[in-house]
Amino acid sequence: MYDSVGGQEVIDQLVDDFYQIMATDPVAKDCFATHAGRDISESAHKLKYFLSGWLGGPQLYLEKFGHPRLRMRHNPFPIGVKEAEQWLYCMKKALAKSVIKPEIQEQMYGAFVQVATMLIKNPS
Repeated sequence: MYDSVGGQEVIDQLVDDFYQIMATDPVAKDCFATHAGRDISESAHKLKYFLSGWLGGPQLYLEKFGHPRLRMRHNPFPIGVKEAEQWLYCMKKALAKSVIKPEIQEQMYGAFVQVATMLIKNPS
């Protein structure tokens, strides 16, 4: 999948667009608020590394930070249905803006839905 999306350059742009949307689109205000008090560039950097390995490319995140342990690493953050939906909203917009082929976008988005759903702590 890594090569199908266009490699690290395309992943980096996707993540940059994702965080730009999250930071500026009022629809994503609750999701963006979960980043309060932290340097958003660090989160972007980690997501770029994670997506590289997750999509079958170099295991940059694993090499630098160890196993992703997504639930554990996201545990401190208030992730409810609203935040997960807003995260997905931003990612869908970023994917649509990307050069990634539509069929690959759909596959990625489906996988993102599964991950976002897994990270919800308060499903009500």
